Amino acid sequence: MDNVKIVTISSAVRGLGYSSIWIYGSIYMTRFLGLSTFMTSIVFMSSGILASISQFSGGALGDRIGHRKVFVTFLFTLFLVSFILATMHSINASPILFPLLFGLIMVVNALQSPSSNALVSRSSSIQLKGFSIMRVGNNLGWGFGPAIGGFILSLYGFPGIFYFFMVASLLSTVISLFISDVKPGGKTVLFKFNKDNYALIVISIAAMLVFMVQAQETLSLSLYSFGIFSGTYYEIGIVYMLNGILVVVTQPLFYKISSRIGEYSSLVIGSLIYTLGFASYGFDANLTQMLISTAIFTMGENLAFPTGYSIVASISRKERIGTNIGLYNAFISFGRSFGPLIGGLLLPIVSSHILFWLYVCSPGFAAVIILIVFTKLIRDYRSRFNRESEATT
Repeated sequence: MDNVKIVTISSAVRGLGYSSIWIYGSIYMTRFLGLSTFMTSIVFMSSGILASISQFSGGALGDRIGHRKVFVTFLFTLFLVSFILATMHSINASPILFPLLFGLIMVVNALQSPSSNALVSRSSSIQLKGFSIMRVGNNLGWGFGPAIGGFILSLYGFPGIFYFFMVASLLSTVISLFISDVKPGGKTVLFKFNKDNYALIVISIAAMLVFMVQAQETLSLSLYSFGIFSGTYYEIGIVYMLNGILVVVTQPLFYKISSRIGEYSSLVIGSLIYTLGFASYGFDANLTQMLISTAIFTMGENLAFPTGYSIVASISRKERIGTNIGLYNAFISFGRSFGPLIGGLLLPIVSSHILFWLYVCSPGFAAVIILIVFTKLIRDYRSRFNRESEATT
């Protein structure tokens, strides 16, 4: 079995447990630990900032010592942290210690992420195809994880979720041991900002803004859904599960569409559809309507998310793939950090559901504008970079 499939399976299994902690963490902190919505958003924001720094550090470390080593090491570390979460009640029941451990989980997960993407990139003959396959695996985990977690919550409460996360982390680590080593591409150099980085920075800023919208699922969507469904956890899980199922079923179709219309056009159109899908939650008042909104943003996700990574990889030299993806992921983590803060501030004070979702989705619309404005810059840079790469091979 090749690296792409192994990394995909390992990431899918890890996502099963990690997504449950991520999605239901806001409910746990507000309803069971007594934290306010604002303080919970601060936990997500501060943890996300640390995770964003870890993304860049993890990518650079993988370029230096090997991506397989970094991937396996931090997956095992994630298992150790999940073991502490599951078995130490004094920690998971503390309104002070649990948020700290929650932040540590996000940091450790961030450290392994760039290496998983770099392994896929370095092991794929067609990068977009490799990232599309990995996207399917990720969404299997992130789709079924909250659904399984919702049923576990209904039966066993939050301790069941913690043990589920621990088992998933252990299995993910075991699977990762079968990955073949991919040697770093050459001498690593520190990141220096210059005109050659403009394309990477523009793509990364746009991704940060889109993921400020995506981050609403951690706090805004969970608490919003919880209110609509009157505390039925499994219905919240169904919303997320539909996203995972649709990605698995439709990603091959959207891969063909992306290949036909071009990666950059796919990124722009996908980002717009994704943002519109999230904004449409403002019109929803029951499960059926929320499933329709989920189906809309999933189409945008299938177009935008794999192409973002593929574009970054395509403008990165072999020795810098991990570092550049780490930087890209760092911007994404910043978006995931500040997204919950926006939702946490607005949720208690904006009574109109429509206005609330338009406000929290506004960064996504800004991202689309940025991508359109810089279309020529990105495409010119990609063409020049590809010519230079071909000349040196």
